[in-house]
Amino acid sequence: MSSEIPVAIRASASWRRRRWLKSRYRSISYDARFADWREEYGVNLDSVLQGARFPADYWATRQGARSACPEEGTGLWVDYPYGRPL
Repeated sequence: MSSEIPVAIRASASWRRRRWLKSRYRSISYDARFADWREEYGVNLDSVLQGARFPADYWATRQGARSACPEEGTGLWVDYPYGRPL
């Protein structure tokens, strides 16, 4: 993974069943879009957004992506570092 920071993030939610318990939980995965319109799917958000270096930007972008994501399915793209829907 390069040290390039994406310009937009998108969250996708799905419901999964726990293996031993008879319950379900919501799983969220993230996609990243870079300035050259390249997209990477299923990224580790903390490493892509460099959460240790920029914790406020990481938190705002993650919260924006989660709030733009429906209960199940793919949400809207949100910009980095403010987390506003595009």
